Amino acid sequence: MFDFQQRKNGRPLLVGHRGAMAVAPENTLLSFETGLAGGADIVELDVQLTADNQVIIFHDIGLQQKTSATGMIHEHTAAFLQTLDVGSHFDPSFSGLTMPLLDEVLAWARGKISLMIELKHGPYFSPILDIETVSLIRAHNMTDEVIIISPDQFALQRVKAIEPSITTSFTFGGRLLNPLAVIQELDVDGFSPFTDYLTKEVVDLIHEAGYFCSPGGFWWDYPTLIEWGVDTISSNDPASIAPLIGP
Repeated sequence: MFDFQQRKNGRPLLVGHRGAMAVAPENTLLSFETGLAGGADIVELDVQLTADNQVIIFHDIGLQQKTSATGMIHEHTAAFLQTLDVGSHFDPSFSGLTMPLLDEVLAWARGKISLMIELKHGPYFSPILDIETVSLIRAHNMTDEVIIISPDQFALQRVKAIEPSITTSFTFGGRLLNPLAVIQELDVDGFSPFTDYLTKEVVDLIHEAGYFCSPGGFWWDYPTLIEWGVDTISSNDPASIAPLIGP
C-alpha cells in the first residue's frame, strides 16, 4: 500500500497534474515524462472505459474540445480513439500525440514514478472500469505504487473489495460540517478535497482521524498549504514548484 503520510525527505510529495499540463498536452506520455523530469514524485491521470472495455487515459467527458471527433469515450473503441490527435489543441507543434492506454502508462511508470489514477465515472457508470483498472495494476505488480482517487464512492468501494491493498482517496468539493461523516461506511485511506474549499481545521481533522490529506484543484496557495501540513501538493508545471518544496 502506498503511504502518503511517509513524506519524502520531510516534505509533501509533488503531484504532476495530468503530467505537466501547462507545458505539454495533458494526459499524454509526453506530459507524464515532462512531469517526471520536472521533479514530480507522483503523476496524476484520468481513466475512462472504451466501448470495447479497454482503459484509456483522457479527462473530458466529450471528445470535441481536444480532438477532431465528437461523442464520448465510452461510445468508441480504443483502436479508434488512439487514431485521434490530442496534441494539436494545445499547440500545433504537438500534433500527432495520441491517447495512451493505462496498460502502456503502467509499463512506463513501474519502478520509475508512482501514479495517481482518477476513475472518471459519469454520466456513464460501469463497474468494468474499476475491475479492469485494478486488473491492470495487478498485472504490472504496481499495487504499492498507485493511488486511486474518485468522487464516486461506489467505485472506491469496489476497488477496495477487489484489492484491499490499493491506496484510495475520496475526492470532494465543498465546505462540509464534518467531512468524516461522508465516508462513514466507505473504506478509504485518505481525502482529496478541493483546495479552494480547504482550511487548516479540515486538514487537522483529516489527519487526526488517521487519514492522509492529498488536495486537488486548480487554485493553489503553496506556502499556506505546505504550512498546513498537507501530504501532497499538485502542479500543472512540477518543475516550477519543485524548488519551493525542496529536494
